[in-house]
Amino acid sequence: MSNHPSTSGADNIYQPSLARIVRILPQIKDHRLFQLRFEDSEMRQSFTYRPGQFVELSLIGTGEAPISISSSPTRPEVIDLCVRKIGRVTEALFRLPLNSLVGLRGPYGNGFPVAEMEKNNLLIIAGGP
Repeated sequence: MSNHPSTSGADNIYQPSLARIVRILPQIKDHRLFQLRFEDSEMRQSFTYRPGQFVELSLIGTGEAPISISSSPTRPEVIDLCVRKIGRVTEALFRLPLNSLVGLRGPYGNGFPVAEMEKNNLLIIAGGP
């Protein structure tokens, strides 16, 4: 088994798939929105997730970090990750230039049961530092 991410890790849940950083948008202090696009076209088409799920973002030689998916599942071409620079992996991510490759595994977590909530009044409140 290779120590490097494949273009498509779909065959092995422990093998990251390569994704390219296609856009970096500064948000607030120490926060950036990274837009990622899978290198493998099959992975782009088959990657599905629910709101509230996360991915494991990996940087070769640095490690992995769980990051919540910020984009809507209805936009399959890119995956948005809003990241706070707070540890070794995220600090290394913030140093990467546009078009760099990272590894992604997932999605993980149960997500929100959106279909079950469609006919209900729902208020979601999120917070952070």
